[in-house]
Amino acid sequence: MGRLVCHLVDDTRNLHMPFFRFIERDHDPESFPVTFCIVQPPGPVTNPTWEVKSHVASLGVVSRWRYPVAIHRLVRLLRRRQVAVLHAHLYEPTLIGVVAARLAGVKVVFTRHHSDHNIRTGKRRHVLLDALATRLADRVIAVSEATRELMVAVERAPGEKVITVHNGMDPIDSPDPAVVERTRAEVNPDGRRVILMIARLHDEKGHRVLIDALPQVIESVGPVQVLLAGAGPHREEIAARIRDARLDAVVRLLGRRDDVPVLLALSALVVQPSLAESFGYALVEAMCLGKPIVASRCGGIPEVVGTDAGLLVPMADPQALATAMIDVLRSPEMARRLGEAGRKRAQLFTSERMVRAYEDVYRSVLAP
Repeated sequence: MGRLVCHLVDDTRNLHMPFFRFIERDHDPESFPVTFCIVQPPGPVTNPTWEVKSHVASLGVVSRWRYPVAIHRLVRLLRRRQVAVLHAHLYEPTLIGVVAARLAGVKVVFTRHHSDHNIRTGKRRHVLLDALATRLADRVIAVSEATRELMVAVERAPGEKVITVHNGMDPIDSPDPAVVERTRAEVNPDGRRVILMIARLHDEKGHRVLIDALPQVIESVGPVQVLLAGAGPHREEIAARIRDARLDAVVRLLGRRDDVPVLLALSALVVQPSLAESFGYALVEAMCLGKPIVASRCGGIPEVVGTDAGLLVPMADPQALATAMIDVLRSPEMARRLGEAGRKRAQLFTSERMVRAYEDVYRSVLAP
């Protein structure tokens, strides 16, 4: 009989992210069977491409003032189902989870998915709560070594408690060429070279830096089509900056897309000028399809891209970003070399490797 691991997340939307599909599919059911729990009431399925087959419980709490209720319900669930390890994900489930696990006498692990956003934006209360959660947990999984170092150096987390486990994913196969050409006609009817950025529309992703770099890029390499794939709270601010820079004919805001492999396939270059980035899933996706990368030297990005799969530039430096983009766009040989190195490097970030590393963490906290 295996030792049950309960993964705690915010809501149904989070649960249907590919990340949790990998956990459910790749876990060892003999050693560590899994169950899931969401803080909020069940909601609509936003990603119907897979069905959660494991048991899913709900704490049924929608507002922060009812978090004590969520903790009470979670304590009862952990005891009733005889959970061996609670594994919390994301900010609020972590706060609820570490308290409930301590009250229930259950081992608790959480994955630190975010990087230094709370520190950079001066959210002192969030930083203090992050540090408290770390002290209450048995182990913390950082998704990059950069995140781990930040937790130890800035938040004073005990070094022996924080383990780095890089995120993993399934390899991306090349999409149907006919679908790629149809999409190309839709998003790039003029047939220009495509620069793609896949990121949430949030100031920490560095869209501003890319927009400021584009005039120099266009002056040096000629017309390009820039596609921004993603949704987020700062869409209007980004759209206004595009208008102010008179780049409406160059930059397209595509919103949330479910055809990222197709967009990657029709792109000449992938950019990620982040100001905060704990890992960088979009870069692994780009490497899977052999796309050259230009990204900021930020957070976990250097660990993903390495020294040969892309060009890394200082954060918040439009001039350096433009220069690197121009270098790649002017040199097909450089683009090919970076892309081939990326295909090989993407093989380091598999979902199975991630899940096996998680299970090693569970063994360590359950060891007598």
